[in-house]
Amino acid sequence: MKKILLTGVTGFLGNALARHWLGAGYEVSALIRSTSRRARVEGLAGNIHLYRYGGDEDVFSTIANVAPDYIVHTACSYGRAGESLVSIFDANVRFGLLLLEGAKSLNKKVAFLNTGTILDPAVSSYAMSKQSFSAIGALQAAQGGSGIKFINVALQHMYGPGDDNSKFTTHVISSCLANVDRLSLASGVQQRDFVFIDDVVSAYDVMLSNMNSLADVETIEVGSGEAVPVKSFVETVHSMTASLTKLEFGVVPYRANEAMFFQADINRISSLGWLPTTSLAAGIQKTIDKDRVQ
Repeated sequence: MKKILLTGVTGFLGNALARHWLGAGYEVSALIRSTSRRARVEGLAGNIHLYRYGGDEDVFSTIANVAPDYIVHTACSYGRAGESLVSIFDANVRFGLLLLEGAKSLNKKVAFLNTGTILDPAVSSYAMSKQSFSAIGALQAAQGGSGIKFINVALQHMYGPGDDNSKFTTHVISSCLANVDRLSLASGVQQRDFVFIDDVVSAYDVMLSNMNSLADVETIEVGSGEAVPVKSFVETVHSMTASLTKLEFGVVPYRANEAMFFQADINRISSLGWLPTTSLAAGIQKTIDKDRVQ
């Protein structure tokens, strides 16, 4: 049986992965902060092994107890709630380093599946810290002798029902459903690769199932493989919700170093037998339907 240690289980992606792997019969353990809200994990009680941590030794003892075959790292700090720079780097770099050190101490082969970012480091402290850890993790695995296989997932613009309202896609959908008076936006000509949560989960599952065929260090892009103008996404949501909200494109400036084009190269993940199955319209409709009844 696959033994998985998961971080970020109280978050959108981590929780979806936990539910999928528990349903598949895997032994899933999760490491969560003692201060984390538990709303998302309440339905998992009794099926998942939860370990709380407040310090370094908690991380090491959890890894020693679980002795995982796979560490799937989805926990992060986006820095959207006024977190300090130290706090962001602690969550996005230092925590990952503790996981790596703990895995190395097991003296066994451990596959580390890291959720990276496609954003340029110059965009934000979040992007800088995430890119930093991805580089460090790859270096550790490449040096050999660590027993770590490090797979960095370059994840595109994930969306789906139940995601945090601070995310752009969720904010747009919830605003249109609520018929807010107006929605202030950038011009929307930038293009993004929107990928539905169910497809992301299946991509992670495929990577775990094919771990033996992966190199010790790889970056694998996950997305729909299609670039869609942000304005088209917003207008599609607006139409599908029959919203009365006034869309104000062009009134919000782009952030510094904003990338204008993202499109995943899915050749590598496709070679493992994965393809996205949820169209953008279908994904938006599923999100609308579930968010509407919540």
